[in-house]
Amino acid sequence: MPRPRVFALALFALVGACTSHQDQLERAELHYRAARYEHALTNLEDLEPDLGRLDDAERVRYHFVRGMTHARLQQREHARHWLALTREISADTTVLSNDAVASMRRILAETENAPTPVATADAGVTPR
Repeated sequence: MPRPRVFALALFALVGACTSHQDQLERAELHYRAARYEHALTNLEDLEPDLGRLDDAERVRYHFVRGMTHARLQQREHARHWLALTREISADTTVLSNDAVASMRRILAETENAPTPVATADAGVTPR
């Protein structure tokens, strides 16, 4: 096979992989917004080995949706872990809406300070 064809195939595979990661993150967000938390978590867990391939904004979205999904599933420790990561990596970005930041802070406060399960009032809050 000539070199240009090999290069073109490699480039196509790379672009397809990026789109796949973006699509999977989008699917997870759609499941989350539709309150299909188990499906969202499945998409996110499948995407986790490829976190290094996501850009900074996608990584913030991933961490946020993963943390909020765990919160909705009453998995406090996991919610705290992923939302704490979100807080750390999103400090200098505007990826999250003000509502999303407020929800993240509220859930973090609840998981860090209260022994009761996390509330599920903000199911529709998603990143920008």
